[in-house]
Amino acid sequence: MMSLRGWLLGVLVTTAVFAAGVNAQPKAAIKEQGGFYYLSPGYTKADVADFYWRSLDGWSEHPAEMAKYYTKDGAYELTYAPVDDFPNAGFKRVNKGRQEMTDYFTNFSKQMGNLRYSDPKTWTLLETTEKGTYVFEYTSDGVIRSSGKPYHQTFIAILRMAKDGQIQSVREYWDPYVALRDFDLIKKTQ
Repeated sequence: MMSLRGWLLGVLVTTAVFAAGVNAQPKAAIKEQGGFYYLSPGYTKADVADFYWRSLDGWSEHPAEMAKYYTKDGAYELTYAPVDDFPNAGFKRVNKGRQEMTDYFTNFSKQMGNLRYSDPKTWTLLETTEKGTYVFEYTSDGVIRSSGKPYHQTFIAILRMAKDGQIQSVREYWDPYVALRDFDLIKKTQ
């Protein structure tokens, strides 16, 4: 029978090991080549989260930077974008290729300001069995330029890395109700 002291030591060691894994610092180097960014081979889940965060954070001020983390034919999909209901709001479900992504985020940067994403060390990193596929849960905060109102959103993203160390595709899920309400496209329900 395990003593209370032995059990407590086991819990503390397990907790420390788990916490070290969650808060692990990215280990892989990000290299720049020809104006584009790549993760070096041997990267971890935390490295991919950091790499993706770098592509996202601050796109509202520098929208052209985002596509530099993606393959030439990379895709950024906003699965729940309310395109059909609000065709003039600027939403688009799939942005394929660096130029299309840059155009989309340049257009949206006129609406969003100071958009910052939560530190990737705070993200939920979910396990997948498919090599090169990662699932992250995270948040962002920004300002709606037209109204000056704050904007907060929660996301889940399914990201696929290409063999060359760039992002091949992202499928991002977010709450369209929050966006439509905060951008005054619908009225808040009681």
